[in-house]
Amino acid sequence: MRIHVAAYAASASLDEAAEAALYQGIAALGVAGLEQPFFGTLHRRDEGWLIGQIRPDWSLALTLLPGVMDRLKDNKHFGLASADPDGRRRALDFAESARLAVETLHRRLGRRAVRAVMLHSAPRLGGSGATASLEGFADALTELRGRDWQGAALLVEHCDAAAPGREPDKGFLRIEDDILAIKLSGGATPIGAAINWGRSALETRSAEGPLEHLARARQSELLGALFFSGVTPAHPEFGSWRDSHAPFSTSCPQSLLTPAAAQAALAAAPDCPLIGLKLQTKPATMTVPQRLAVIKDGLNALRDT
Repeated sequence: MRIHVAAYAASASLDEAAEAALYQGIAALGVAGLEQPFFGTLHRRDEGWLIGQIRPDWSLALTLLPGVMDRLKDNKHFGLASADPDGRRRALDFAESARLAVETLHRRLGRRAVRAVMLHSAPRLGGSGATASLEGFADALTELRGRDWQGAALLVEHCDAAAPGREPDKGFLRIEDDILAIKLSGGATPIGAAINWGRSALETRSAEGPLEHLARARQSELLGALFFSGVTPAHPEFGSWRDSHAPFSTSCPQSLLTPAAAQAALAAAPDCPLIGLKLQTKPATMTVPQRLAVIKDGLNALRDT
């Protein structure tokens, strides 16, 4: 099984030399490529350095979520699903900057490396004061599908939805609304849904939640990606029901993401075209070999299923 790894999730607090060693170690694990964040740039420190770490055989899944979360700190109405026209336009402009980054990346690599670009149904609901518009979200997706993404598909990655009686982590739209907005959109660029195991488990407070969300995406014939992150009901580092990308239970016993849970999810998505692994490594004092051991443990859990 060829798996895309979110190197950035395991590289927090590393200096340049250590981060380079982490990328070298990941390359030795035989991965398909990277889940690459987009903040407005491709790397918080040095975009050119990051591009230099991309191996010739790697493909990329570009996620806009880190940049979305940065912008939500300054504007609660920011998001492709915002009912506020200005908030939605700002999100469209941010997505356009990502599209231009794809062009730049392809030009510098000399090939079309980006397989998918992951979008999200911000803003944060559930008491934030912001509101969402399903019609506005569908219109925004239609606008983006009309642009040239140089062969990359668009994926709406589902994040935990707001629920009565508790504070959400992301608090975006429900899976049903994500899927409906995709169906209502139009355009030449292919589009689908992405499920993150940990985010679905966080929303539903259950290891069954990811299976439910996978079933909805598959029934709609829209499943485009399945990424594995864990979640902990309680943990001193990874928190209580937070979107903190906890490792597999084999590295973090409090994590709900067990090898058996991963096996069940993969069995529920047998033809999923893109499989990914996004694990954060804590504490921040972990060495590069220790971080690579966590990633290798996760890869083994998926490859052994």
